[in-house]
Amino acid sequence: MIKTPSLSLFRFARSRLLDLTRDRLAASGVEFALVLPILVMLLFGTVDLGHALTVSRKIDEIASTTGDLIGQQSSWTSSDVTKLLSGASFILQPYDTSGLKITLTVNDISKNGNATVNWSAAFNTSALNSGAASAIDIPSQIQDAGVQVVLTRVQYTLTTPVSSFFSNFTGQNGYSFDHHFFNRPRVSDTISYK
Repeated sequence: MIKTPSLSLFRFARSRLLDLTRDRLAASGVEFALVLPILVMLLFGTVDLGHALTVSRKIDEIASTTGDLIGQQSSWTSSDVTKLLSGASFILQPYDTSGLKITLTVNDISKNGNATVNWSAAFNTSALNSGAASAIDIPSQIQDAGVQVVLTRVQYTLTTPVSSFFSNFTGQNGYSFDHHFFNRPRVSDTISYK
């Protein structure tokens, strides 16, 4: 003999199923669990981008300050320029300065607009040879025959935990910066180097 469940058991099961379909308390927990990884990734990405923007601003400051100081004197010695470049590297702190490269060149401008290196100094990289072509094209608006142009180029790569993590996807390990700044001499048309 087969027993049939009572009508009250069906009513109980049906009411419990209806209660479960109406209960939305756990739904917000599930939605939060799905959204949390995205929010955490956005937070870390924002902090990471903030570091990159800070470093970019500091590199601009190194380039502009160094070029401005070189342009304020008509004569420099090798030891003074070396000290200046070393001191300018401290602007980047608290970030690591071991990968920072500063190249300072004083370029001669010919009558036809060609820029050649008169003298150069560098920090953590090699200086350019005298007579070599300028590493970066000098805009015609600041060219004046017989007036030298100071070019400061700063290169740096910032590697962060987030950029290292995404390097497998992007193929780049960090943020690469290559900024330059032009100045003209203030005291005279040329800047000598001893």
